[in-house]
Amino acid sequence: MEEIIIRGGTVIDGTGQRAYRADVAVNRGVITAVGDLGGLAAQKELDASGLAVSPGFIDAHAHSDTSFLRDSSSASKLYQGITTEISGQCGSSPFPRPVGYEGESSIRRSASFEEFLRRFEEEGHEMAVNQALMVGHGSLRAAVLGYEDRAPDADELESMKALLRRDLEAGAWGMSLGLEYSPGCFSGADELSELGKVVREYDGLIPCHMRSEGLNIDAALDELLNVGRASGARVHVSHLKLDNFRVHGRAKEVWAKLEQAKKDGVRVSADLYPFLASCTTLNIRCPKWSLEGGDAAVVQHLNGPGRAEIIESIRYHYFNAERAETCLINDDDGCWPEIVGKTLRFIAEEYLHTNDYAEAAAEILIRTNGAAGGIFFVMSEEDMLYFLSQDTGIGSDGWALPGDPALLDSKPHPRSYAAVSEFFRLAREKNICLIEEAVRRVTSKAADMIGMKDRGRLLPGMAADIAVFDPDTIGPAATYLDPVKLSRGVRHVLVNGRIALHDGVQTEVRAGKFLRKPRAQSIY
Repeated sequence: MEEIIIRGGTVIDGTGQRAYRADVAVNRGVITAVGDLGGLAAQKELDASGLAVSPGFIDAHAHSDTSFLRDSSSASKLYQGITTEISGQCGSSPFPRPVGYEGESSIRRSASFEEFLRRFEEEGHEMAVNQALMVGHGSLRAAVLGYEDRAPDADELESMKALLRRDLEAGAWGMSLGLEYSPGCFSGADELSELGKVVREYDGLIPCHMRSEGLNIDAALDELLNVGRASGARVHVSHLKLDNFRVHGRAKEVWAKLEQAKKDGVRVSADLYPFLASCTTLNIRCPKWSLEGGDAAVVQHLNGPGRAEIIESIRYHYFNAERAETCLINDDDGCWPEIVGKTLRFIAEEYLHTNDYAEAAAEILIRTNGAAGGIFFVMSEEDMLYFLSQDTGIGSDGWALPGDPALLDSKPHPRSYAAVSEFFRLAREKNICLIEEAVRRVTSKAADMIGMKDRGRLLPGMAADIAVFDPDTIGPAATYLDPVKLSRGVRHVLVNGRIALHDGVQTEVRAGKFLRKPRAQSIY
């Protein structure tokens, strides 16, 4: 007898092949049979009549490394049908610890990937969806060099390589780059290529938040592609976008550059989220030199002789009221709650009584200890839809969050609650692709991208991560001003063979795991 049989659904198996009618059997966390299972009994049956049955969706780019510490439900992702997230992105991971770290040892500041996993188990943590973690390049750099703006010497580079090799050996899936953030922004070509060669040894992935996603996107793409050429590793463009109005309309050129690189032998892929606004720290508008030393250093510079230069860098982005309207503060780090959900223009004019929006942004940084976060309306719909029409993965760039807004102290970007569901809505309403292709893009496409062999396809022998949903109604409820809204249209979700969502309601099951990449010799 099987543990679970999902009956009467239309199977969309994640390969892009045409959908077909079949039942799906699950036992001991594995898919055991797909087909006409009328003669097979089960302890539990799920009705999928009129619904699609697919592999659980994979969020190709997430930041849920330690989201379980806030809330184990992972509700923002589970209600979209997401069963696995690829986290440890943009150069940041909970390991290794920064050099000179003096705080109490904790899971947030683990010495290694192995220690992180051990603490997760020993401390009794749990979560509702799976995580596949990258090693953050910025975390590696901080562990050896701190936040200094310089190249590593030969011994320091060897130390970084040794730490990276150790964590890849333990099952991390690659090394993420955050080249627009401190300390990743201080790295150079030789450092990245040498570390890339270590990633290549394990056939890992190098996803990259590039040094520029706007005016200097060509140089930024060249930098990443050159890492792929020099190291032989697989490289990946994280949250592909054109985030400056001065370069809107160039999506076809950018995609053509990636396609040409593939023809030239670079193994490159990309993901994006289907929204016109990005979300990151407000200090991203500050010059690189001011970021050396982290958030506290930015505030120190704003209160010192560097203030004028920093403000001019900010002014380049917020030079008038129209541009200031594109910045919506969504996180005050608990320092100035009145500004959360307000635009930079509103804060400047109503709270600070000024129309100097750069000065207002500087004041926000000072009052929030450099940690303010913002939602930035900087993309064009034409570019976004073009990228979505290409063979990209879908990554939320968000967190696994609870469904209760009372449990949050910020207004997160709606992508945490709706990146995959919004992709399905757009695919359906904008005729971007058929449902079979849409499912492939969030299942086997993402699994193949990271090198995951046991998920992403609805086939016997695969892990029983399964989503049952209505293709005609799956879609978002979250908005920018009311983002903590769970997506609609997903009926059942299985994570590692256990029912995590039943008839549209989350169960008490917390079956998520930190997945390890199997040890792989280089394919070269």
